[in-house]
Amino acid sequence: MLNQIGRICVKIAGRDAGKECVIVDILDDNYVLIDGATRRRKCNISHLEPTKKILELKKNADHKTIEALFKENNLDFRTETKKKTIAAKLKKQHINRKTSK
Repeated sequence: MLNQIGRICVKIAGRDAGKECVIVDILDDNYVLIDGATRRRKCNISHLEPTKKILELKKNADHKTIEALFKENNLDFRTETKKKTIAAKLKKQHINRKTSK
């Protein structure tokens, strides 16, 4: 079965395209819940390319468990939050304003 909980996939559509994720829950025939180097969200299975790797994972595993499994298996994991991204952009804008004067 290609779409099973714990299966590592690569996202092939959307802004997270090219990033690795793991299936956390199967919602219905067309949608799964994913987490990993992508945002934790509902995803259409047609937007995923399954790999051969499978992680030992319980249904609806929390974010910290998935983070630990990704690090244990040497996979990239999304650690940056939206707040950190916004703060970095504001800091960069502030620096750019000082240098442009």
